[in-house]
Amino acid sequence: MAQERYYLIYQEANEEECLLTIEPFDDEEKLAEAINRLEGQHISEYTLIKGRKMKAALRVAVDLTEIDDDPDA
Repeated sequence: MAQERYYLIYQEANEEECLLTIEPFDDEEKLAEAINRLEGQHISEYTLIKGRKMKAALRVAVDLTEIDDDPDA
């Protein structure tokens, strides 16, 4: 039977990019270190899932529209 593991899911964003990360952890100590690292980067919103074997599917929709920076327009 597969060993249970933890999955830490968090998002990092700046003006140029947005990164969604899913990290698997078998060791609770390494998981705690990763959470402390996130808090040190001021990332306080994350999801923690405990499971045996997981599969991920990513579905993204982005709708971009140009913005007119001319205030007289």
